[in-house]
Amino acid sequence: MRKIHLSSFAAALLLSCVAFAQSADPDQVWREAVEWMKAQPGPQFPSMESYRAELMKKGLTEAQANERIALIGKLTQDDPKYRQEASTLSFNRLYSSPSQTRFTTEPNAFLASSIKELKPGKALDIAMGQGRNAVYLATKGWDVTGYDLAEEGMKVARENAGKAGVKITTVQAGFADFDYGKERWDLIYFVYTDAPMVDAKFVERVVAALKPGGLVLVDRPYRSIANPEPGWRETDQDKPNALPKAWSALQLVFYEDAAGYADWQQTSAGRLEEKRRIVRMLARKM
Repeated sequence: MRKIHLSSFAAALLLSCVAFAQSADPDQVWREAVEWMKAQPGPQFPSMESYRAELMKKGLTEAQANERIALIGKLTQDDPKYRQEASTLSFNRLYSSPSQTRFTTEPNAFLASSIKELKPGKALDIAMGQGRNAVYLATKGWDVTGYDLAEEGMKVARENAGKAGVKITTVQAGFADFDYGKERWDLIYFVYTDAPMVDAKFVERVVAALKPGGLVLVDRPYRSIANPEPGWRETDQDKPNALPKAWSALQLVFYEDAAGYADWQQTSAGRLEEKRRIVRMLARKM
């Protein structure tokens, strides 16, 4: 789930914008930063300011440390390979931490209510994370497959499935490389993911993967139109009614664009009472 905002590590890298040294070996700089981040305790990676201090502690001047931080930021911003690695590393760390407070481990309420009257079938969990929704559906008789890039999250999902006495299938993959198949799924759900929801080719692949009568479910926060959060860049999918337009090949069953409490950041200190713009959609293939 791979999840709505970039992780703290990835987001910090993207915000680094100081000029960088052309002579630096980009991959070596990246690997050194990653190894340091991996060695730090806690459910989330420390900030780039902490790494800057570490570099200066090791003898780099402030200018040299700034150059390295800027190079790391540029790699993350410009190269999908590094950006994906940063995100995967951070989510692996988050999902494997028993003390995380960024997301609820309860099943998504919109998903739970939407499947109440449905006959169990084959479901696909997009960016499944720890599998809170996959395990829930499996306990209701669904045959669930989930994919994610974060292996640690899927490991927890499999463990939770075992504790619940059910089986789920996990696949390590991303949005672009997962094999969705043709007319394979009765339900495909996007719950707190960063999937390219208004990309025409992606939408076409997902629609083709649905069985006739199959459903697509979406529940996630979007950029607030009235009060945008600093640093949250507006995209086409943030525009009002963007999802129904992008998924117009399906019959719209339910659509809501309203303020509500998010599954992510819900349990974080200081955010318990904060509502966000959340978009929910349920659509059926005819």
